[in-house]
Amino acid sequence: MCVYWPYLATDCLRGVNQDHRRCVGVTNGSGGGSGTDAAAPPMVLTRRSGSVVVVVQADARARGRGVRIGLTLAQARARVPDLVAQADDPQRNRALLYDLARAALCYSPVVQPFEPDKLLLDITGCQRLFGGEANIGRRALAGFRARGLHTRVAIADTVGAAWALATAGAEPLEIAPVGQTVTKLAPLPPAALRIEDGVAAQLDALGIRTIGDLLMLPRSVLPARFGAGLVRRLQQALGDIPEEISACGFGQPPAVDVGFEVPVRDRVAVGRILARLLADLYRQLEERVLALVRLDCVLTFEDVAPCVFEVALSRATQSWEHVSTLVQRRLEMVDLAAGLLGLRLIAARVERFRGGQIELFEPVDPAGEEDFGRLLDRLCNRLGPDGVVVAELVPDYQPEFAFRYRRFAETVGGRVAPAIPVALPRPARLLPRPLLIRVSSSRVDGLPVTMTVRGREVQVVRVWGPERIETGWWRGPDVRRDYYRVLTGSGGRLWVFCDRTDGRWYWHGTFA
Repeated sequence: MCVYWPYLATDCLRGVNQDHRRCVGVTNGSGGGSGTDAAAPPMVLTRRSGSVVVVVQADARARGRGVRIGLTLAQARARVPDLVAQADDPQRNRALLYDLARAALCYSPVVQPFEPDKLLLDITGCQRLFGGEANIGRRALAGFRARGLHTRVAIADTVGAAWALATAGAEPLEIAPVGQTVTKLAPLPPAALRIEDGVAAQLDALGIRTIGDLLMLPRSVLPARFGAGLVRRLQQALGDIPEEISACGFGQPPAVDVGFEVPVRDRVAVGRILARLLADLYRQLEERVLALVRLDCVLTFEDVAPCVFEVALSRATQSWEHVSTLVQRRLEMVDLAAGLLGLRLIAARVERFRGGQIELFEPVDPAGEEDFGRLLDRLCNRLGPDGVVVAELVPDYQPEFAFRYRRFAETVGGRVAPAIPVALPRPARLLPRPLLIRVSSSRVDGLPVTMTVRGREVQVVRVWGPERIETGWWRGPDVRRDYYRVLTGSGGRLWVFCDRTDGRWYWHGTFA
């Protein structure tokens, strides 16, 4: 079961739920318990981006009058003069979501929150306690609506289908009966499958407006055109591959903070306080047998907006000295001239600590691996998330498109996907672009006997191939190539191809 609150943050700020007034800081308002008060003005939540204030959330009334996420506050108020704007507070929103997750434990013991506004519940076997799936769905819908929250609930056989029906379904309560998942998903937009925005835009540009349209395409051609993520999400929604829900402990993330009576501008003093806070935070992590993966730092100033930055790690660690070094370097880039009033450190992402195991027959150097991880952490935090990338193999037979670069932080320990099986092995070194060569042949089959590569004639000893590669219609100009492995007289192994369109030969790679 998926529970979705499309306007959770604005519902929270309106104070429509009396039980959450204290946690969200609401001290006045109607508090009538209904999220559909027609007299309430439209509301948006905003966040400062550079020199402008941008809308990051809008309630139903604001959206109905033309306000969209991404507009500046000035543009939004030009459309809706009576608009109410409040500053967005992700920590407040997160606290409310986890409070709702605790409340959802009455429907299932396995509840997983998905920030900023969704819950997933594994209700397998629980529906019998409520008299069926329909009853548990109706009770959940009524219970959360009674808190004054706009709520949508969906129940399906798979996580992906429940998510899609809750976020894009037509009714507040959607139930996909057993065996009718495809029928329920067919009219929904592909974006409901949790795919990337760019992939959804590509599908829309090609006229693929529904999941039913997507299912009409041969699944074998989808990875090459839209990436493997689309096929994986489709398989998860249809139940072809499993997807589990992880029960959450709902505990607040470990955090430490300190406030100052007067503004502090001394960087040395701030650095010492920061080191003390980190030591306190790591004592909390050690007591709970946790290791840090991402640290969020919030600096509050006297007259300017708070400064928020994160320190992401390549692997979970319990070394607070290493994290302290990274945080201190990030602190050097923060201007303290405005006067620091408060400092808060939040262990935003943690993992259960697992000590390393000594290898018996293939000893490794733990210190070397740890030093390499620290180097990557320093590079990522100094150069930014886009500054350190990993080459990842892509299931595409055309060599130019058989890899892509991903952020190192998005990979699992820097590991990349395995290559797809191909008819012939791929070279260890691929040229940035194929190099035109001249080929001489005296054989009936037309295979090269000698080749002129960069002005030097090379004798061909042996040839393996061909491996024929042709691209699909969606790539523009057709690519029609016959690839060969060539052993030269000097012992080199080259990867060359003949362009079947014009008959010219190219050198594309070199085998180790």
